[in-house]
Amino acid sequence: MNAQQIDHIKQEHGLAKKLSKSQTVVMNWLGKGWQAYCVSGTRVEVNGNPVGTTATMASLEKLGLIEKIGVAAWQATEAGKQ
Repeated sequence: MNAQQIDHIKQEHGLAKKLSKSQTVVMNWLGKGWQAYCVSGTRVEVNGNPVGTTATMASLEKLGLIEKIGVAAWQATEAGKQ
């Protein structure tokens, strides 16, 4: 997912100014099909790269851009893949 696609998602969902830097980083990864995992405490990683916290993931879940899989993993929803 490139910056233009993320901007499109933000506008489509009325989020033009609402996604934080860490939320954008998460969506860059998950929008490409990667999965995020909580590896220690509240730290969330994708492919070994720290991308945010469980709070970041909870806010993206509320926006409908990601969904929880299992106990401590997330993937993009169809809306988050656009």
